[in-house]
Amino acid sequence: GKLRDRKWMRPNMENISISLSEGTHDKDVSEIRVDGVIDTLTAGELEQVIDSLLKRERYRIVIDLAGVEYISSAGWGIFISHIRDVRAKDGDIKLAGMVPDVYEIFELLEFDNVLQTYPTVDAAMTAFGVDPGQMSKKKVRAATRLAIVDAEQAATSQNPGSDSTLFVGPEGLCAADPTVRLLAIVRDDPFATIGQIAVRLRAECPEQRVGRWSVFRMLCKHRLLTRRSRFRLAWQRG
Repeated sequence: GKLRDRKWMRPNMENISISLSEGTHDKDVSEIRVDGVIDTLTAGELEQVIDSLLKRERYRIVIDLAGVEYISSAGWGIFISHIRDVRAKDGDIKLAGMVPDVYEIFELLEFDNVLQTYPTVDAAMTAFGVDPGQMSKKKVRAATRLAIVDAEQAATSQNPGSDSTLFVGPEGLCAADPTVRLLAIVRDDPFATIGQIAVRLRAECPEQRVGRWSVFRMLCKHRLLTRRSRFRLAWQRG
């Protein structure tokens, strides 16, 4: 039967399940179904599945996130870090079925400028030019379950950090670490998007070749992913 008609065990927040189904022809779309939480400990499992597809030159991928309740920065990083190589091979990674809470974070992080999303798996398949009803699929990997803890929340509670980590050097300094300029840019314009910050960094520090993904990681490191947190930094240092 069709993948969407199969019954899936919905895990709680301490479990994840991943299942991969592929078309019987190389040009067909590979579909990854994920349920549960994609965080620091479980993102590696998803990355292994994606890497296995790329090694076999399968570059048309739909990821069904309808059963995913939370995606951490590590999880988003899996998608962002692979998208350039996949598109260089005339492929794509399309996300489908995000629940409202996950989609809200997706938009907040401005990944809608990088990744394509669809309300359903069928819509994503159609975007690849594939008729979902005609696809012949084989189940490649049974769903696996992993007991996990939310490592990011645990780490935050153990090492909450302080505002002292946000002090930066002199204005205009383009040091070996572009974080110095990034934080200065955030203080100057806390409502700048990730893309706008990347453009300014490339203009001011051309030797760094900073892109959206680098900006995302630096903002994540300093807990500045949301515009609210960036505004708070600018207000405190103003």
